[in-house]
Amino acid sequence: MNRVVLAFLGVLLTESLCFGQAATPAPAATPLGHGSFPVKVTKILDSSRLQDGDAIEVETTGSFKLADGMLVPKGSKVLGHVIAAKARSKGDQDSELTLAFDKLNITNSKQLSLKGFVQAVFPPAEEQMGPNMATAGTSQGGSMQGVSPAGIGLTNSKSGSDTQSSSTPQTVMNMKATGVQGIHDLQLEKGVLTSRGKNVKLTSGVRMVVQTEIYQ
Repeated sequence: MNRVVLAFLGVLLTESLCFGQAATPAPAATPLGHGSFPVKVTKILDSSRLQDGDAIEVETTGSFKLADGMLVPKGSKVLGHVIAAKARSKGDQDSELTLAFDKLNITNSKQLSLKGFVQAVFPPAEEQMGPNMATAGTSQGGSMQGVSPAGIGLTNSKSGSDTQSSSTPQTVMNMKATGVQGIHDLQLEKGVLTSRGKNVKLTSGVRMVVQTEIYQ
């Protein structure tokens, strides 16, 4: 009888310990700041070829510092995924592409967590435009715009793309901008890109302002 009681108490104690371990909350992520920074598309993002959940990668177009002084170099990889991708088919009003950004690789060994979405979209910088890039995704052209990052705790940020032209007035890529700038037949609302065309297609070099919260 005593052995049965002891065995029962042992099982009860084990379950209590397991429950206590399961109930222990995970350490909270340390917030490092929030704001906006510029990136560019390095591989075509096409809503007719992407699927929900697909991994995506873009890169920063300038170096900047976070609020704690940490330097994020130009060309740092920003990793994310597709939330929704849809080509326009019969009966649909628009094609659609929604992206989320999850990780920022500062170095090969240093990675920060993100909660980010697309705040604004700009055409490629002028020096990135080749003979076969007269349009940018669903773009029919537009003024080419330089980059002057001004976002998350930025101090003395280095320009990622300085596209000055003597013949065409150039404007600066504004980190406070929202929506689509200089690209025809493309709309952006609450992080969702839509087009009346058959697909939303962001070609290599298309620039975006990403609004994020960054965590250690």
